[in-house]
Amino acid sequence: MDIRRRYREFTCTLCALAAVVVAVLVGGHLLSDGLLLDLLVKAREVAFRFEDRPEQSPVAVVALDRRSLEAPELARYPRALMGPIWAAAMDDVFEAGARAVGFDLLFSYSANQFSPNLDAPFLAALNKHRERIVLARTGATLPALPFLAALRNDGAALGTAEILADRDGRYRHVRARYEATGGGAFAGLAGALLVRAKAPPIPGEVLLAPRRHLERIPAYAVVDVLRCAKQAPDALAQALGGKIVLVGGTLAEEDRKVSSGQFLTPVRVDSRLLHPCGLRRLGASDPDSTSVPGVFLHAAAIEAVVSGRMTSTAPIPVVAALAALTAAGGALLGLVLAPWVVVRAVMLIAVVLFGAGTVALAGDLWLPLALPLAMLLIAPALAYAVRYLVEERARLRIQHAFSHYLSPVVVDRLAEESSSLKLGGERSEITVMFADLSGFTALSGKVEPEVLTHLTNQYLGYIVEEVDATGGYVDKFMGDAVLGIWGAPASDPGHAVNGIRAALAAATRIRREHGEATARGETGFSVKIGLNSGPAVVGNVGTVRRYNYTAVGETVNVASRLESVPTLFGCQVVIGPLTAELAKDEFLMRELDWILVKGAQAPFAVFEPLVERAKATPEEIDRVRRFADALAHFRAMRFVEAYTIWDALAREERDASGAQSGKNEPPPGPPAKMAERARAFAAHPPPEPWDGVWVLTSK
Repeated sequence: MDIRRRYREFTCTLCALAAVVVAVLVGGHLLSDGLLLDLLVKAREVAFRFEDRPEQSPVAVVALDRRSLEAPELARYPRALMGPIWAAAMDDVFEAGARAVGFDLLFSYSANQFSPNLDAPFLAALNKHRERIVLARTGATLPALPFLAALRNDGAALGTAEILADRDGRYRHVRARYEATGGGAFAGLAGALLVRAKAPPIPGEVLLAPRRHLERIPAYAVVDVLRCAKQAPDALAQALGGKIVLVGGTLAEEDRKVSSGQFLTPVRVDSRLLHPCGLRRLGASDPDSTSVPGVFLHAAAIEAVVSGRMTSTAPIPVVAALAALTAAGGALLGLVLAPWVVVRAVMLIAVVLFGAGTVALAGDLWLPLALPLAMLLIAPALAYAVRYLVEERARLRIQHAFSHYLSPVVVDRLAEESSSLKLGGERSEITVMFADLSGFTALSGKVEPEVLTHLTNQYLGYIVEEVDATGGYVDKFMGDAVLGIWGAPASDPGHAVNGIRAALAAATRIRREHGEATARGETGFSVKIGLNSGPAVVGNVGTVRRYNYTAVGETVNVASRLESVPTLFGCQVVIGPLTAELAKDEFLMRELDWILVKGAQAPFAVFEPLVERAKATPEEIDRVRRFADALAHFRAMRFVEAYTIWDALAREERDASGAQSGKNEPPPGPPAKMAERARAFAAHPPPEPWDGVWVLTSK
């Protein structure tokens, strides 16, 4: 199997395999997956708008907020001496029916060191509720000894308040256990609290993908809890009954963390009183911040476990398969489409992937998209590199192969449109030129074959140079003749103009070279050129193993017949009627006669192009007009009048040509040839009716 022909399949396959390998190596996750998760969480909020019913949450937060600290009940206590407040709050919360209470506050200092028995109420409450209490610790710091003693040194009553950040510094995972610095492990605050509440245990870790802003979890100020416990215990029981309660600070300057809910919409202020006692749910502690108090991360993990709405992560094989699919698809796009189309397609696929990720997250499945999206972006770029290398080599190969018989301009066009290089043809409008070196047969008997071959190649080279210079295609060499085409294989709207320009330039060059050779006493060639334009079938003709790019059809056949016509009129270049029509605005030309070539169905006019119109002199334009007048007399059988005009034109052109070349007797041109024909008809008129057509009986 030729790899160069199947490079698209190989490229797509290799990109897919590379995506699978990367997925396995990185565990299916990239650093940017965290931010993408945050965006998916926000997209899910916008797209699905889940009903927010805080009263159904299995967890609540009792917040030490700024308003509580400034309330009369708490204002007289320093933060480190608030044991009586926590004792009262603990009793009130359990009296309201809370299942368990966890403190996201580190009690590393006992107020008893400052004043004996100052912490006595708190210690008593801890001892009383020790089976349902969890105090916070860190990896290096434990609660003060009096608090541990009140809990009877029960290690199950401790849980670390620390949460490990992801690699980007955001907090999206809450673990059941954390490794200790000196070895071993200890429970996290959320995990320990679930055990105390006799709730389902926390799995290895909980992925935080909240459906609402984390501070929409029911939260109540400490001061409101204390007041309502005295004034309306039933209202407090309705708010906290059956819930797992976390106590923690919500100050804007303390323990704030950015989580996966950073883009979710916060509640700025909840002014609705749940009871006249003053109990109300708190709004966001800092609505303008993307961070939330750390206590809400523990609360969110507990809520997810107890409600059974935990978000699972798609396994590595799923991520690898999706990455392989996007890699192969992206590579295919890069291999077959234009860059701007690829950009649009990639953007569309990325939107579809993001939408699929949003729907999956709505079903509590997180689909890491960073690697699939990265493959979708990288694969087209890699594919373009491969495509460039392969197609550039193919272009160079085509240029090398065709440079031996095509002009550089045509080679470049074919390299860009290599679809032309296949067996078969198509119908195109073209101009065909047959150019034949005159004098080859006579010269072949006078010089050595090596000299004849060299001279022939030299003169053929003059013709080829002009064909190449005008964007034409040299189809083939036929002994001392050249077949040239304009308009194929590369399209050329000005094929007729370019063909005539090449023919005139080649004729002028050969006439000059022949004159210089004669002046040196050497031999040379003249040239006869016929051009014809029209539809033809162009393409590769032959067999699958060997073929030649050429043109076939009536247009080509007529052009081959026109190659011999210049001899009849004493000129070098003759063109067909459509060629003349297409180039009439660019060249000054004269109609020579009506002719019927061998094999043709109907006669047609032939023309001699003289000079580009922009360079034509008034004298040349006048001579063309007079030649046309003579031709009109000729066709009306007024042969004497026609002879008179052509003979005068012949003398003028002979004098002008002789003055330019320094010769006295230049060869007769079209006026002289037509003058002879008119004189012959004047002496022996043709039988009537006469159609004025000159019939060519041979090629």
